[in-house]
Amino acid sequence: MKIQDDLTFLVEFPWYPFTKLNAWIPTRRPHYKSERERSINVEELFLYLEHETNAVDYDRKFFYSPWVQEQFNIWQRKWKTHNGYWEQNRTHRATKFELQFPQLAQEDLEILRKAGCKVTFAAGALEKLKKLEKEASKDFNITIETHDDRLRIHWNKEFNKWFHSLLNVFARFMAIRSEDDPQADFIPCIHQIGPHEIQVDYWAAFRANHFWHEVHQAIKKTDHPPLFDLQYQPYQPSTKEYNFSMEPKYTLRTYQQEAMEEWKDNRYYGSIQLPTGAGKSLIGIDAIRHVHERTLILVPNLALVDQWVDFTSKFLSIPVSQIGIFNGQKKAFREYPVVISTYQLLSQYLQDLHAYKSSDSSTKPLREKILVEDTIGFFTHKFGLLIADESHHIQAETFRQIALDLEIPRRLALSATIEKSVHSSLVIATLGPIIYKVGYGLLAREGFIAPIYFKRIHIPLTSDEKEYLNRKGKRAYGKVSRQASNKLLAIRKLLEAPVTSQTLIFTSRIKHAMKIHSFLKEHGIESTVLTGHTVMNDRELNQILDQFRQSKIQTLVLVKMLNEGFDAPADTIIIASGTRNRREQIQRVGRATRPGKVAKLFELIIDPLELNYEFEVAQARDISDVIEPQVQDLLLPIEIKEEIEKVVDDIKLSFYEGY
Repeated sequence: MKIQDDLTFLVEFPWYPFTKLNAWIPTRRPHYKSERERSINVEELFLYLEHETNAVDYDRKFFYSPWVQEQFNIWQRKWKTHNGYWEQNRTHRATKFELQFPQLAQEDLEILRKAGCKVTFAAGALEKLKKLEKEASKDFNITIETHDDRLRIHWNKEFNKWFHSLLNVFARFMAIRSEDDPQADFIPCIHQIGPHEIQVDYWAAFRANHFWHEVHQAIKKTDHPPLFDLQYQPYQPSTKEYNFSMEPKYTLRTYQQEAMEEWKDNRYYGSIQLPTGAGKSLIGIDAIRHVHERTLILVPNLALVDQWVDFTSKFLSIPVSQIGIFNGQKKAFREYPVVISTYQLLSQYLQDLHAYKSSDSSTKPLREKILVEDTIGFFTHKFGLLIADESHHIQAETFRQIALDLEIPRRLALSATIEKSVHSSLVIATLGPIIYKVGYGLLAREGFIAPIYFKRIHIPLTSDEKEYLNRKGKRAYGKVSRQASNKLLAIRKLLEAPVTSQTLIFTSRIKHAMKIHSFLKEHGIESTVLTGHTVMNDRELNQILDQFRQSKIQTLVLVKMLNEGFDAPADTIIIASGTRNRREQIQRVGRATRPGKVAKLFELIIDPLELNYEFEVAQARDISDVIEPQVQDLLLPIEIKEEIEKVVDDIKLSFYEGY
């Protein structure tokens, strides 16, 4: 077999081993569809993706960092062994092969030699091949660059012809569904601005940059020269400088320092997941110090507004008078280095803005157009850093526009509960991948949070409750589960035990909370009920919480309160009834993990042998994988563990002793 000076050769039948070649391909024939030039069409890419319903793979691309490199490697392997040419019908006539990808030529020559072919070269052909091996990738190029604060991707005609399938991988990575439904539409984020050029929306540019950064790294690490030339310039949006003075007064823990280093290495973009009580806010404070630009902090409630004001003033020495507020009670935000806003109010202004822009007259804005445009114009363009506290709220339909519309170049997401689901992928897509994560077990070992004792206590039904259940059937499951009399007995026994002091009792219904409160009062145990009906405003709530912190109140009975954002340290959590919500469960546990004590979590559920309903609900919200009880069990002092287990055993015995 002789390779001519134009780097072609002729093949007679039989076809093998030439079907395995990658660098040399059969002479192009225009009647084959796979050999025609094809332009990239972004809309067609996303239409193709509508058929992707593999929720597992969709989940992995958002939460598993090496996904991009893995997919790039898969693409490269598939492309090298299958590009349409090797599935064509074989004929007996002679076929001319020409060199298309010199970077792969040595692999092909090795294939031919192993198959017994004697390869010879025409004069000058070998030298020409060696030269092309070094330079050929420049014939196929793609460029990533920043233009007018937008990430643009453009490529040459040859790349368009041969490597459009790589842009399919990119489109898969950028495809973000609007809802937690495999059939939901994708949120558009890529736009075609030319035959060989696309532009990425601001909010998605950070994610797109992550994709091409990983591809760039994969190409740099390969032993072979790349098939194409990637001109990658990291995404560089314009800075939003704002000078202000700070005097930092804090020291980061080891894991907080590690989290900050990861965030900086990830170009000031990403999500950090730490348990409640582990000091996520201090990481945000350190981010403000590092970036030193006007900062917007988003929080879900007024209590967290106050906490961030206190933290910013205390740890950065920024006067309270220099901290802006944007919520339902106060709107002072224009001339401040740090502004703290609630998700709710900012999203309302954005909804008004979209209502003015929309032709749908059914959506009526609540505020004047000039006020809305002026306010959102400020929030969109004046900040250099966005900190989203309790960032899982971004995934809510009413709040997601905040992350999509605000053009803030550096982003830090803080949460204890970024769950792995299709819906919460919106958090990762708009605020950055999870770049740092630590569990309860490790922090408990290091002494930063309290070790957790977790016990699920099975509650037997009384004969009357069983009879009622038999008469009413499924419609009585919820009522019987919540109001089982032995649950009240278990709560009372736990509160009377010496191992418990400051206790939070969570239930899912106001009526049940009042019943628990009345029962405890009958048995001489004081408690305070916290619901939207019993506490009328934040001032009253804070007064009650202050009394709880000072141990003037020992027991709080709660319904949908203190799940997040409230500093009400307890040592015991009792789940009297609850929902399937894992996030809610994690937030509740965090109320009792302050260092220096043992956090005790008791979950009261009806014995599944008598009624499986509540057990199934408890399994859905189970957070054993988060709190790692098998690890923390080793951290509990033996005497404390034995004392707690004795209390639990006594409770179980009391169910059958007529107490």
